[in-house]
Amino acid sequence: MVTKRQCSFCADEIEPGTGTMYVKRDGTVYHFCSASCRKQQLQLHRVGQRFKWTRAYALQKAAAARHSAAPKAVRAATTPSKVPPAPSTPPVAAPSAPSAPAPSTEPAATGPAVPKSAPAARKKPSAKP
Repeated sequence: MVTKRQCSFCADEIEPGTGTMYVKRDGTVYHFCSASCRKQQLQLHRVGQRFKWTRAYALQKAAAARHSAAPKAVRAATTPSKVPPAPSTPPVAAPSAPSAPAPSTEPAATGPAVPKSAPAARKKPSAKP
């Protein structure tokens, strides 16, 4: 029986008789559905799970959504539906005392203010006859 293989980069199924098998010197076997996937992984050293167009990205995102949805369902089942409101007390106002002005955070000027001038224009080199 012929088995379908999965692309090592994008995780798409590879039909029997198509695709490329790449074997490294250390014995690692990669299966690629297209030359684009082969180049992305072998030459550019990219990871398929980081690209939105790959099936590996979609599978990882779906698994993360299932994982994040589970705690919400458990939390909703364990929390009571009605919680009595806490008694509220009016805030007590403290007596206001005259306060000193806040110190300035800007550095103090040490000398007279000098206006900034625009930088001088560069002179064009003169042509020699």
